[in-house]
Amino acid sequence: MLLEEIFPVAAYYQTLGRKPFNPLRVAGLGAAPPEFARPLEDEFHCDVRSLLHSVVADGRIKEDARPLADRELEGLIGWNLQRG
Repeated sequence: MLLEEIFPVAAYYQTLGRKPFNPLRVAGLGAAPPEFARPLEDEFHCDVRSLLHSVVADGRIKEDARPLADRELEGLIGWNLQRG
């Protein structure tokens, strides 16, 4: 059901002439990304990663976002990264 919500939004974004997703970072799914990754990778031909694991591995978590990472609040980490 979740994938049915993601596909139309992502397809619309790509039809606007934006650059393709690569990698596609998924937030808010906790330990579930492996079961969602394969259909997303097949559809969008890109690597699908957890937002939380990506930003931690890249060292991009700011000190004020550490409590969010510790509580696995990936959506809020994404918002925090976008606000600069």
